[in-house]
Amino acid sequence: MTTGQLPDSTAPAGNSVLLDHARPFPERVAAAARAWDEAGRDPGGLVDGRAFFALRCWQLAAAARGERPGEPTTAFLDQAYAALGGHSGWDLTLRQRALCACHGDTWRLENIEVCLGCLRYLCYQLDGPCCEGAEIVG
Repeated sequence: MTTGQLPDSTAPAGNSVLLDHARPFPERVAAAARAWDEAGRDPGGLVDGRAFFALRCWQLAAAARGERPGEPTTAFLDQAYAALGGHSGWDLTLRQRALCACHGDTWRLENIEVCLGCLRYLCYQLDGPCCEGAEIVG
């Protein structure tokens, strides 16, 4: 794996939906979850890499606000987390390194944020919003 990139080379089907910037992120999540559910909850419809990192950070931010998505989104989130390896897989993900789009510095994912508009990694040094109206999580 090259520095600054999470692999998306064998991208599950859900990645293309989450990486499509045409819709707000919550709509992308709902569409990916719906497609996964309609396809019989095939693991090939889940997400990994940058899409998973954004999804997990979005989920954690929503939970901190007391929000919990409905079915099938909750099942989609739970299955993507389990497919990554659960808690130990998430810990390994957070230890990976990525380049921030704002300054080009390399950070461990545990110390970086992601813009839910464009899914670019951002460091704490970002001076303003990344994409207008998009939430930054991480």
